[in-house]
Amino acid sequence: MPFSRKDLPPQAPLVDAHVHLRDRKGINDLASAGIAAARDAGTRENAGQDQLRRQRGPGDPILVWSGWALCKPGGYGSRIGLPVDGVDAIRREVRRLKAAGADIIKVIASGIVSLKHPGVITAGGFTGNELTLIVGEAAEQGLGVMAHANGEDAILACVHAGVRSLEHGFFMTRQAADVMADRGTFWVPTVGALARAAQAEGVSQEAKDFVSHRVKEQVAMIGYARSIGVPLAVGTDCVLPDQNYAAAYDAELEYYAQAELSGDAVRDIACQGGAKLLGLV
Repeated sequence: MPFSRKDLPPQAPLVDAHVHLRDRKGINDLASAGIAAARDAGTRENAGQDQLRRQRGPGDPILVWSGWALCKPGGYGSRIGLPVDGVDAIRREVRRLKAAGADIIKVIASGIVSLKHPGVITAGGFTGNELTLIVGEAAEQGLGVMAHANGEDAILACVHAGVRSLEHGFFMTRQAADVMADRGTFWVPTVGALARAAQAEGVSQEAKDFVSHRVKEQVAMIGYARSIGVPLAVGTDCVLPDQNYAAAYDAELEYYAQAELSGDAVRDIACQGGAKLLGLV
């Protein structure tokens, strides 16, 4: 039987370190699935987030907000963020996010895994120097940085820049994982996000086969990362309330179980790992 929330102790304080909330129903979906805390990973121009903050009530999960993401002009990320280019623009936007109430800065450090051209990562991302600038400016504002990054070069650039967490991390390598372990950089693998994308209408069989292989590779890297001490946290990358949240969270737990982690290890990642990443413990 697949591993799921039912295999964890009752009332386990589950955390989802990577969701995208659109409205109040999304918060309800989190609460119904037993989520104690979640981190919103970006909505363009902070759309609706101030209202969602005000709507949070008793019994709702703790919510950590990133506001809108920072992305490069012409690259991936404009649907959840604002393009910024140049030192002054980067500093200004980080400060504007802080003023808007962001708890963490979200940066788009690469493109996404292409399903039109399997094996390719689409355009997008900042240079290493720009990432260092973003991390430094965020630190001056008392904030950490969560970085969307795929591919070894982008992953390593983010880790060397000092980001708090690496989101997605498809095409993770042992070398990159080793550096993450040394630096204490969190990894939120979001395996299910790619698997769900491959189920969409119109995706080619070639792309589906590629995703199946890539998911297996991601799961294997989760096992390796855990074995060398990379801090991990669960993130579904669900857009809520548009997706079946409970099923997505269970599927993400199952990927950790497939990495040959014990039930106790999965619980630690889903609860303590996420809580540490979100700064709750």
